[in-house]
Amino acid sequence: MRDGFRSQGFNIIEGETGIVPVIIGDDPKTFTFWRALFDAGVFVNAFISPGVPNGMQMLRTSFMASHEDKHLDRILEVFGEIGRSLGVIH
Repeated sequence: MRDGFRSQGFNIIEGETGIVPVIIGDDPKTFTFWRALFDAGVFVNAFISPGVPNGMQMLRTSFMASHEDKHLDRILEVFGEIGRSLGVIH
């Protein structure tokens, strides 16, 4: 998933766990992105200021072994569509 997010141009926080934070960078855009994902059936957690430093507002994605490839592909597809529509990626 990290490779998939990076290849689309998302800024992620590197790590070795099933949690992949995707940096959005401001409160309103993070909430808008979160809601669009929710409406598309993709469930993530939004972290905004003051819970994170300004500029580090993020969507926290979580993955586990029970996710099938078709689920992961769909998540990346939806992230890409919304990311482009909101100008988070190009």
